Amino acid sequence: MLSLLLFDYLGTFAFAISGALKAARKDMDLFGLVVLAIVTAIGGGTLRDVLLGQRPFWLTDFNYIYLSLLGTAAVAALYRLVSRFETLLLWFDAVGLGTFTVIGASRAMEAGVALTGTVLFACLTAIGGGMLRDVLAGDVPVVLRREIYALAALLGALLYWFLRHWGVADALAAPTVVVLVTLLRLLAIQYRLGLPTLLIHDRRATRPPD
Repeated sequence: MLSLLLFDYLGTFAFAISGALKAARKDMDLFGLVVLAIVTAIGGGTLRDVLLGQRPFWLTDFNYIYLSLLGTAAVAALYRLVSRFETLLLWFDAVGLGTFTVIGASRAMEAGVALTGTVLFACLTAIGGGMLRDVLAGDVPVVLRREIYALAALLGALLYWFLRHWGVADALAAPTVVVLVTLLRLLAIQYRLGLPTLLIHDRRATRPPD
C-alpha cells in the first residue's frame, strides 16, 4: 500500500528527529546524534525482523537510513527551528506509532505468528526504537512512564488481528488501525491521559520528629 509506505517514511523521519533531539539535549556530539536518530527510527523494526528470522527491512530499502540521516542533519543545522515545531513532530510521531504498529502486526501474521506474538511484535516495532533511544540516553523509557504510548500500540495490534481474522481486507483494516492508534495517541497528548501510577512515599522521611 502506497499510503502506508508514505506514512511509514513520515514516521521514520519523525522518530529520527526525536532521537537526534534527545542526543542534542544530552550534549552528545554529531556521532551521538546519528546513532540515536538511526536507533530510534529503525531499532524496533530491526529487532522484529531479527527475531522473525528475516533480513532487516532497511537492507532492502535504504530510504530508511537516508531519512534517519536527513533527520539528524535537520537537528544539527536547525536545532532552534526544529525545537519550535516539536508539537508538530509529536503529531508525526503519533502517525508513526500507528503505522509501525500495523506494519509490525502484519509482518508477524505473514510469518504465521499467533495472536500474542503478533501483539508483541507490533509493540516492539512501534516502541522498540524509542526504548533503545531512552536507554542509550540514560533516561527511563517514555513507555514506562505515565503516558499512553505502548497501550495505544497494544490496542491497535489487537484490533488489527481481529479485523483480519474477521475477513476485513488489509486495504481497510490497515488505515483504520493507523487512524485509531494515531487519534488515541494525540488525545493522550492533548488531555495528558495516562495510566495511574503507584505513589509510594517514604513515611520515615515525612514522619514528624518526636
